[in-house]
This record gives sequence, structure tokens and C-alpha cells, in this order.
Amino acid sequence: MTTRNLVVRAGPRASDRLRAEGFHPDLFSTLVGASGGPKWLVLRPIDDVLAERLIAPRTTPIDTLGSSIGSFRHACHAQSDPKAALARFEDGYIEQRYESAGQPSMEEISDESDRILSLFLGEKGAEEIASNDRVRSHFVAARLIRDRGLDRGLGFQLQLAAAALQNGGARRYLGRAFERILFGPAESSIAYHDFRTTRYELEATRVQHALLASGSIPLVMRGVRETPGVPGVLFDGGIVDYHFDFEFERRDGLVLFAHFFDRIVPGWFDKPLKWRRPDAAALDDVVMLAPSDEFVARLPGRKVPDRNDFLNLPTNERIRQWRRIVDDCRSLADELIDLIDGNGWSEAIQPFAGS
Repeated sequence: MTTRNLVVRAGPRASDRLRAEGFHPDLFSTLVGASGGPKWLVLRPIDDVLAERLIAPRTTPIDTLGSSIGSFRHACHAQSDPKAALARFEDGYIEQRYESAGQPSMEEISDESDRILSLFLGEKGAEEIASNDRVRSHFVAARLIRDRGLDRGLGFQLQLAAAALQNGGARRYLGRAFERILFGPAESSIAYHDFRTTRYELEATRVQHALLASGSIPLVMRGVRETPGVPGVLFDGGIVDYHFDFEFERRDGLVLFAHFFDRIVPGWFDKPLKWRRPDAAALDDVVMLAPSDEFVARLPGRKVPDRNDFLNLPTNERIRQWRRIVDDCRSLADELIDLIDGNGWSEAIQPFAGS
């Protein structure tokens, strides 16, 4: 079988194992989720498949690693009923409404994001996530090295500009401006060696703060303060790990990466740097699932949803369009189920671009 809408890319080791063993839950030790705001809606039906086929039948733990909306998705998977949490997340996210004409204020967007988190976490979600030994959650945020308590104004904008310039020289130079904040289990198999990473245990009292921080886009949302036991102002984890570069230690096993695009941009400041992509060796054990460009071109609006939809579409039209996109993307989930059940990986797998 050759998939028409779903692109499957895999590194050499991942290709060999998937072709030989087929898809089974314990083949994968790590699940990675990228930043992307509304882009996640193209993965909404696939997340239901992952809840049923990757999470529920597992006999071994899985480490999840996400930034921004990837953290939100994974927080659903770590609750006792992932599909119900995903449904609450979908409804809360799509139904966002803002009273202000034009661009909402930073406070409005942050408050609405916090409301969405409260909706899909419910009364018990934070505790379920923090205590889940099978789905071991890791949420990425970022903090300025020279944290002056700012999240707006000229001084803060100059700090962001300096970070972008340093990152332009080499990704590792981003570590002169930002450190990675990693919320996760007390004993974690995920470790970084690229630049400064400060770890905090993902306790229940920190879960909602960590998630909000992981998605707090600079100059769009206010920075997150007063996270229990965590000093400073925290920002979107996509600053350092936008789509991830996969150069982190993890447990043996394959990495599954459901993504919005058939391309990977490591960090937020790398978006204009078309040549910057993960090293091929770092993708050896990675399997990426993504909609094809041709499929995306047939979606309402002819693109993956993004934050500009809030400005370019009337609220009710945006909501209708986003719900149509989720419905259309059920074909991606159907193709994934066909692959899993039919073991058609040999025909479907492609190498990563540039490999």
C-alpha cells in the first residue's frame, strides 16, 4: 500500500526495525511533540490513534517530550482517559474567542490559554500527569540567561534580537541568551548536552504553570511567573526546541514524531534559516508522520491552521474552518490505521529530506 495523504519518514535504524517488526507499542520509547499553536489541529485525529494504538496497549513506559502545543497534546495522553482529554482540548482550543478587535492583548491570550488548560486538565489531570509511571511527561520551557524580569518593552525586545543574532551564527550560541527549562520525572532518561538545561521535577502543583510557560510566546503572551519553586520568568519552549533537533539522550527504542509539516525547523529563531535542519545521525531512530504538502493544499484555506487565522477570519468562520480541517484530517488517521493493521511500512517509508 502507498499512502496518499500521510508522509512517513524514518532514519535508517528506524526504517529497518519498522519494516522488520511492524508497528507495535513497545517499539517506541519516546514520543516527541513540536511547537505550533493551531497547527496541531491537523494531528487531532492522529492523536486519537496514538491514544488507542501507542499509549493504551503499552507494557513498557514511554517518555513524552514536548514544547508549547506539543506539551499540551502530551498532557492529554498522560491523563487517565486520553481521548476524553483530547476532546476537551479540541473544543476549548477551537472555541477561543476574544472581545478585542484586531490583535488581543498579551493578558487576554494568556488568560484564554490558562482557561483551556483548566478545561482539559479538570480536577484530577495535573495529579494524573505527575504520577503517571507509564507516560512519563517532559515539558520544555525557556528562560533568559540574563533574566531581568521582563516580558515586554524595548529592553526585552533587544534581548530577543540579540538571541536571534547569536543563533544565526550557530544553534549552540542560542545558549548564550536562553537556557532550556525541562519539567519532568525526578528520574528521567532524557538528557541534553548542547547548552544549559535546568531541570525541575514535574510535581502536580507545577503542571499547569509548566504547560502555560511551555506555550507562552514572547511578545504575544505574558511570561509565566510564580511557578512553585522555579525562579524567574518562563517563556515558550519552542524558543529552544521548536520542532526539536533530536540531539538529546533517550532510552533505547524508536522515537515517534507526529508533525504538522514534512520538514523540521529545530528552534524558533531558525524559521528564516532554511538551511538549518537536524543532523542526519540524530534522526537515525526517528519515525516522523506528517501530512503531505499536496494534502495540505486541499484543506480549507489551503494551509495548516496558524495564529494568523485569528486576525484574518471572523471568529465564527475560523471556528467552522478549523472544525472542517479536523474532519478532513481524519483521512490521515485512517491511513495510519491501515498502515498499522496492514503492515505496509515497506512501501510507505521514505528517508528524511537530505539523507
